[in-house]
Amino acid sequence: MSDNSIGVVIVSYGHEQDVANLVDSFAGQLRDGDRVVVVDNRKPWVLESVVGERLLAHNSSNRRNGNSHNGSSHNRVEIINHDNGGFAAGCNVGAARIQDEVDLLFFLNPDTVIEDPTLFDTLRRVDDQWAAFMPYLLLPDGTINSAGNALHISGLSWVTGLDEQPVGLHPNEADDTPEVTDISIASGACLVVRTLWWKRLNGMEELYFMYHEDTDFSARLLLAGGRIGLVHSGYVTHHYDYAKGDYKWIYIERNRHVLLLSVLPLPTLVVLIPQILGANLGLWAIAAKENRLGLKVTSLRLLIRDLPKILALRGKSQQLRALTPAEYLEKMEWRFDNPNLGALGTNKTVNRIYKAYYQACRAILRLFA
Repeated sequence: MSDNSIGVVIVSYGHEQDVANLVDSFAGQLRDGDRVVVVDNRKPWVLESVVGERLLAHNSSNRRNGNSHNGSSHNRVEIINHDNGGFAAGCNVGAARIQDEVDLLFFLNPDTVIEDPTLFDTLRRVDDQWAAFMPYLLLPDGTINSAGNALHISGLSWVTGLDEQPVGLHPNEADDTPEVTDISIASGACLVVRTLWWKRLNGMEELYFMYHEDTDFSARLLLAGGRIGLVHSGYVTHHYDYAKGDYKWIYIERNRHVLLLSVLPLPTLVVLIPQILGANLGLWAIAAKENRLGLKVTSLRLLIRDLPKILALRGKSQQLRALTPAEYLEKMEWRFDNPNLGALGTNKTVNRIYKAYYQACRAILRLFA
């Protein structure tokens, strides 16, 4: 397992300097057989002209150090110009270039940096039982940006562990945290996937364009019976800037419904529909209060327009299914543990109701299994 080769995929959309800084930060951890692909997703393609010399310098450095990929003529770092079809498409293009040559695909956002000096060695030794995994995603102050994401029964998804201190990152005698623990969703900002599983799922779904494509990938991987882990002994630093543009709200609202309609087993979706509709009514009320009704309408219009594609996507996803509807529900979360939800997240009555609803749904699905 420690000999696993790693292929890093970075998709850039106007992040030229960030990408160069990121590659510089981990280049010293690369081994013979590792690959790095940077996909420039924005026209006019300027990444190569702006920082290409800096990126490709790692190839000549690699040759000087005698690391020549076992005699292969491949460069260690490669730049691909891609006509933007979205983040998921960029990931697929980058992965396709190297997926037959590496054991692990490591997807990194361009606004990340590798400050963990042993991260790549840590990732190489993760046990094969984990189809995909992620290290901690930390903010520059050392607190958690993501320890995995929740797949909530309301249809919402959010990062877990936000603003908390990582557990198990610096183990001591009193810390018995396992090196890897199960999570439902791995963040696409630092996602590691075994290439066998990447090929089995045929990469990321490009219908999402941006946002939720990583959530969908993890959700489909769970559906196929794979395990997703959080690696407690490694971390990636994320210089995160929460974008609030209209396009983000539109795609997030559309895409969470795409995931629900395409990935959830039909009995699971049916028992969850009442509270999914309830959550949607609440979100419409919030949108009205925040003068975002127009964005909600646009999102709904896009969802309706894409229903034929979503149904086709559902057919593909359900062919992967290795879990019963009850088993899939057990991979989902009922707790509201997102600090951004304010009083709702800490309301004991709300959490009791959701817990009872979850238990009732699980009992129904087990009864009719």
